[in-house]
Amino acid sequence: MTQRRRITLSGYYGFKNAGDEAVLAGIIKALRAQPGGDSLDIDVLSIDLDETTSTHHVDASHRYKLGALLKSIAKTDLLLSGGGSLLQDVTSAHGIFYYVGVVRLAQMLGKKTMFIGQGIGPLNLPRSRKLVAGVANRLNAVTVRDPESLALLKEIGVTRPPLEVTADPALLLPTEGLPSTPGKILFSLRPWHTGTADLTDRLVDATAALGPSINIETLSMQPEIDDPVMTDFAKRSIDRGGSTPSTAAVGDADRLPRIIDALSSAELVVGMRLHALILAAGAGVPSLALSYDPKVRSFMQFSGQEDAVVDVDSATDLTQLLAHIWSTRHERAQRLRERLPAMRAAALRNAEIAMELLG
Repeated sequence: MTQRRRITLSGYYGFKNAGDEAVLAGIIKALRAQPGGDSLDIDVLSIDLDETTSTHHVDASHRYKLGALLKSIAKTDLLLSGGGSLLQDVTSAHGIFYYVGVVRLAQMLGKKTMFIGQGIGPLNLPRSRKLVAGVANRLNAVTVRDPESLALLKEIGVTRPPLEVTADPALLLPTEGLPSTPGKILFSLRPWHTGTADLTDRLVDATAALGPSINIETLSMQPEIDDPVMTDFAKRSIDRGGSTPSTAAVGDADRLPRIIDALSSAELVVGMRLHALILAAGAGVPSLALSYDPKVRSFMQFSGQEDAVVDVDSATDLTQLLAHIWSTRHERAQRLRERLPAMRAAALRNAEIAMELLG
C-alpha cells in the first residue's frame, strides 16, 4: 500500500484574490502530477475554508485560529510557504511576521519547510531582512520565481538551503479558453498609491486612437480592491466617446476558469495585476504591462516581452507604444507560444523539488 504523505500550504489563500488562487491551483496541479502525487493529502491554510475546499478539492485549516494551525502543522510532513509576494514590506510591514511565524513554527516542530515559487521583496526594513534571513537559513529548500528574488535572498545573508530560480506556478494552469475575439483588448488595473487617474486617461486616449473596431473588456482580479479603478476606466472611456467597455463575467462560481477564459479570448491584455499578465502569457496572449513593482518587469522579461513594459509613474507615450504592440500582436503571440514549454518546465520544478524533500 502506498504511504500517504501530507503537505501544508501557507499563503494568501481564501481572500478572493485571483492571482493567489491561481498560484495555489498551479502548485496543487504540479504536486498531483508528480510520481506519488495522487497519494498526497494537501491542507491549505486559508481564511475561507469552504471556498478553498470547494474550489481546489483539498483540505483547509483556518490560518488565524491557533488550534487549527497547530494541528495542521503537527500532522504535516512538509510545509510549503508560497508562492506569490508574501515576503515584502511595501503593501504591509506586518504580513511578514505571519508568514515567517508559520514557517518558524513548523521548523520548531521538526517539520521540513520550503519557500516555493516565491517573489521575495522589496524588503526595506532592517527587521524584515533579519526575520526572512533567519527563517530562510533554516529551510530545506528555496525556489523563487525570478532572479531578483534570488539576488535579494543572497544580499540579506541567506546561504544554507539550496536556492533555485524557477517560475510562477500559475503558468501551469489549463489555458484551453475561448477562441480569440477579434479586436478584443482586456484591461486589468489596480489602484496605486500615486493615483491612477492620469494613467487611466492616457490609456483611454491610447485605446481610442486604435479606432472604432476595438472591443474593450475589463477584469477585476481582486474585485473589492480593483472594481473602483475599473469602473472609473469604463466611465472615462464612455465620456471620451469611446466604445463602451464590457465587464468580464467572473462571479464566485468557477471564478478562476472564467478569468482564464476572459484572458485567453483577448488579442491583447493591458495589465497592472501580475497574474493577469502571467495567465495571459500562459494562454499565448501578449500583454502591455503597467509596472508598479519590479516583479512585473521581471516577468515580462522572462516571457520575452521586455519591450512592452511601462512604469506607472512614467510619462511614456502610451498612444505610440500601444499602437506598436497592437500592430505586432500576432507575431508576439507566436513568440509566446514558442517560449511556453520552457516556462512551464521551470514552473514545474517547484513541485519536483518539494517531492524530493518528501523522499
